Amino acid sequence: MTHRANIHYDPSAGFARGGAGRRFAHLRGYVDRRIWFSPAAAFALAICGVYAFAGLVNKFDPEGSTGSILVRLVIVLITIGSYVLLPAKLKSSTAALIPMKLFFVLYTCRLVENIYLSSISISPGPMMVFSVFFVTGVGATLIIASMDRAIRNADLIFVMNTLCVIFLIGLYLNRDVLFVSQDQRMTLDKINPIAMGHTAFAFLIYFFLVLGKTKKLTIQSAILGPLLLLVVVFSRSRGAYIAGAGALLVYILLLKGSKRVFAILGALVVAMAILASSGVELIDVVIARLQTINVDADQSTMIRSQLFAGAWSQFLESPVFGRYAVEMRFNFYPHNIYLESLMAVGALGSLPFAAHIALALRSTVGIIRSGKFPLAAVLAAVLFIREAIAGLASGSLWGNSLFWVTSALTISFWYGYQGFLAKNRNPEIKAY
Repeated sequence: MTHRANIHYDPSAGFARGGAGRRFAHLRGYVDRRIWFSPAAAFALAICGVYAFAGLVNKFDPEGSTGSILVRLVIVLITIGSYVLLPAKLKSSTAALIPMKLFFVLYTCRLVENIYLSSISISPGPMMVFSVFFVTGVGATLIIASMDRAIRNADLIFVMNTLCVIFLIGLYLNRDVLFVSQDQRMTLDKINPIAMGHTAFAFLIYFFLVLGKTKKLTIQSAILGPLLLLVVVFSRSRGAYIAGAGALLVYILLLKGSKRVFAILGALVVAMAILASSGVELIDVVIARLQTINVDADQSTMIRSQLFAGAWSQFLESPVFGRYAVEMRFNFYPHNIYLESLMAVGALGSLPFAAHIALALRSTVGIIRSGKFPLAAVLAAVLFIREAIAGLASGSLWGNSLFWVTSALTISFWYGYQGFLAKNRNPEIKAY
């Protein structure tokens, strides 16, 4: 059962307040004064915080790990702090997250059995695996999903803009070492090309969603968008290309009526501006990189295909309950979260995982087509699509915190608000 307190809608509120100017009027000072300990800050840091600071860490602490540890610790403290400071009546839960929680339990049991009973070595070691899975995965997911209705647009916009600027400044400070490989692929010690590409594309998706909402946001998008596009292109991450573009395409297709037309026109204007300013060079870089996907010639593609085959073989050996959390020939996760689920907990254990994905997809469609949900809901939905696509060839179940956070938050927004709105026929409340 979903528990919600009464929400009062202010129809005169603008986009910056998410169409909910009076919902938290009694908390406005509280939220504004502690913006970096707000639910919006917790969400923004969960989706791009670690790598937003990677450039700065790489510049000032290139050899050690102290900077990276401090960044992660601060993000954890902010997430916990935002939850503790939020009044209890604004925290929520929905039964639609039960399948995810059940899968967490089953997958945790498999990790414990593999590591401590079967003595299987899972890279990068038990401490890192469990800390990442429980802290940035399970913990952050449950906390942020419970604060969905307290994520204000104004707070989220401020934090996302700030993190984007920090991200770009960090890369600029490392401009002399960004291009060190022969194929000119952007990379740093603290952030690899794949993470760099996905982080830049996450910011691009955010600016695409806020483009045209206000004059200020449009100007910011016009300034920062091209810089982020350069990072995406020259990171040469095929996964970032495919997953990011796929997510934006699905988002546009799900829009209704005039919104879809305006989104397509906006995308065409952006594309034309890129071509006018850079010719076909950027497109050539992307096409050249995508053409390297070859099982016989590309080592990365070859290894992934072998990991997929191994994971599928392990699933067939134990199809009901699964057996191993890693692909045993490479002793590594198979770079496909769906195959990883099957080989780890089997078909039976993967049922709650499949149910969670189905609920997240239903929520995504509902949120995007509704057009009445706040920025955080739409951003989470689009990023979930991206992570669902990227999960076909990258990431692990224990390390893919962005997949868990975005899918859970999307579900919490859709099913939580649906349950509340269904009980309130007041049109002012329903006009979310």
